[in-house]
Amino acid sequence: MSEEVQTYYQKKLPDLIEKLKNMVDKNLDLIDKDIDGDISDDKNHAVLKGRKMAAEDSVWAMKKIDELQRELNGEDPLEKTQKLSWGKYSAES
Repeated sequence: MSEEVQTYYQKKLPDLIEKLKNMVDKNLDLIDKDIDGDISDDKNHAVLKGRKMAAEDSVWAMKKIDELQRELNGEDPLEKTQKLSWGKYSAES
């Protein structure tokens, strides 16, 4: 029997990756929802602030997903994620 002994961390890593993917999906849905036009300026500001936080959390989670998937596949988890480019702007982890 050449069965590898997995640590608790290794066993739970795929579950964590899936939960992070679900978090990103829910955040993207939140960002895309229409804002009711009958809300006060304060509430509108809070909604926009929440959307900004959801976007920032999603970016962090997507980078973390890439890192954890590389680790799960036996690759270097600290390797930079693929560079994204939008014209003159670019982003990398």
